[in-house]
Amino acid sequence: MTPRTLRHAVTGYAFLLPGIAGFALFTFLPILFSFIISFFDWNLFSSAVFVDTANYRTIFTSGGSEFWRYTANSLRFLVIVPFQMIVALAAAYLLNENPRGSVIFKVIFFLPVVLSVVPVAIIWGYIFDTEHGMMNGLLSLLGAGKIAWLYDPRWITWGISLMAVWQGSAFGTIIYFAALQGIPDQLYEVAALDGAGGWRRFRSITLPLLMPTHLFLGVTGVIGALQLFAPIQVITHGNAGGAHTLIIELYSKAYQEFQMGQAASLSWILFVIIFLVSAAYWRFFGRRTGYA
Repeated sequence: MTPRTLRHAVTGYAFLLPGIAGFALFTFLPILFSFIISFFDWNLFSSAVFVDTANYRTIFTSGGSEFWRYTANSLRFLVIVPFQMIVALAAAYLLNENPRGSVIFKVIFFLPVVLSVVPVAIIWGYIFDTEHGMMNGLLSLLGAGKIAWLYDPRWITWGISLMAVWQGSAFGTIIYFAALQGIPDQLYEVAALDGAGGWRRFRSITLPLLMPTHLFLGVTGVIGALQLFAPIQVITHGNAGGAHTLIIELYSKAYQEFQMGQAASLSWILFVIIFLVSAAYWRFFGRRTGYA
């Protein structure tokens, strides 16, 4: 290596150093610490005691039935992913047709992305209010009875999922819109000359060419759905009930019971679940995109 090349390499790494240091200090080391502490009994106020795999055994044995219930509640929120993608694709497809007022619609539709999740969750909490909420008001106009969206275990998942679809589909719309802009118009023109109608063009050209976008939004959607926390915590005021998921239980163990070892164990179990579900999704759609 010549002195000039060495000098350039040192300069380059010097610019990278703040980013590498930040990643190591605020990402890698906390991840490593959480893995180590998952094998200890530690309540933040006393010395940590090594307990081997006792935290994991406790989760799967003494609290096993509760663990599987929380896991099932977490997996139910995966229903958010396909609905987000369908709404986002439909909105992006309409925007791609460049209707009148599309610029204003893009700004309005993107607002949920830039809004903080806490005020959004508070507003939706009022919308789902059993007695005076807008949702039950609309149901009353249709002749239906009131639904306890935030208290009935049968409906709480759907209520929170509806809010998550409304807020999350905006990001997907932007991604889908960018992908649609990248599809050459010549493909549609040739298909139209061959007599293909609008639905046939959408099914044979648009959907296959959007497969990488489906893959990206699907994987990120799965990760987001299994980590859904703020809307559940804010809307249910900490009493999640039927929406008590693994991440809510993790929060409870860490910041209410101060059982940091069990909380760290839950975080790694949740990581494994997210990894397996994401890998399955990647495997299924990756074959159709050439990535797997």
